[in-house]
Amino acid sequence: MKRASISILLFILILSSSCDKENISSGTPACIRNEIKSNHDNWAISSVDEYFFQNRIVYAFSPDPNIITDGATEIKDEFCNSLCTVGGFRTPGANLCNGEDFFQTAVLRRNIWKK
Repeated sequence: MKRASISILLFILILSSSCDKENISSGTPACIRNEIKSNHDNWAISSVDEYFFQNRIVYAFSPDPNIITDGATEIKDEFCNSLCTVGGFRTPGANLCNGEDFFQTAVLRRNIWKK
């Protein structure tokens, strides 16, 4: 009986430890995953989306409109290097990223994380 109880307890422990409490999509680069995990509780970001842009995968960190009105979306590569910021309350060229309109040319692949 004691052995069965320990086995059940161990099974429950394994299941609970394998949960991804941050709800980050699988296959997300470690850098992006770590940035979300380390900041999700007190962050002014509402979601992170994966796009195909300029022949590579990039990640858009969208501002939380409840915290920052007219905030810009930061675009990063898989190594967390900032490529540009788009949108927000700026000049007419606010959507340009490396010479292209991000929202016109980027292709949304999936949502990685949402607050």
